[in-house]
Amino acid sequence: MDEIEITQVTSFFVGATNRRDVLRLQREVNDYEGEPMMAVIPGLALNEMWQGIGYAETGLRVVTIFVVLVGLLGMLVSLYTSLNERRREMAILRAVGAGPNRIVSLLVLESVCLAAAGAIGGLALVYVLLSAGQPIVEAQVGLFIPIRPPGSIELLFLGAVVTAGFLMGFVPALKAYRTALHDGLAVRV
Repeated sequence: MDEIEITQVTSFFVGATNRRDVLRLQREVNDYEGEPMMAVIPGLALNEMWQGIGYAETGLRVVTIFVVLVGLLGMLVSLYTSLNERRREMAILRAVGAGPNRIVSLLVLESVCLAAAGAIGGLALVYVLLSAGQPIVEAQVGLFIPIRPPGSIELLFLGAVVTAGFLMGFVPALKAYRTALHDGLAVRV
């Protein structure tokens, strides 16, 4: 067998039995003047790395909140402006016996259904992208991204989106509530 000649050592792992020895060993290695070396405690280095990633995660959460708000406002504007075209539909419903409360509940239900469909569709898209991207990220970067069911925070966000959709549905619903029956049945020229 051929012997391999080692010309330089870039790293090695040393295990210590107690914390006091770990810190003492780190100080001795870092203070050693015979060779430029640096001792790193993996747990501390990983903790610092995760803290840095935590700032990025917080930033992404803020962006997510703004995206959800813009989506909800878009839904609100869409429902509110569609009321003008749906005046006749609302008047016909009122003429056949649907009271103003029924109209309000239909519009709020529509808003909740849109918000819930958006939240469920977004969640499904996340899992599809995770399933498709997990092997690619692992192969390219070496980072394994676990796919697990949504936790309590994610479910809280989904509930907040649906609740916000419910509340936003009251804006066009109140406009429809105040619209007079003759306004939708009148012929406009």
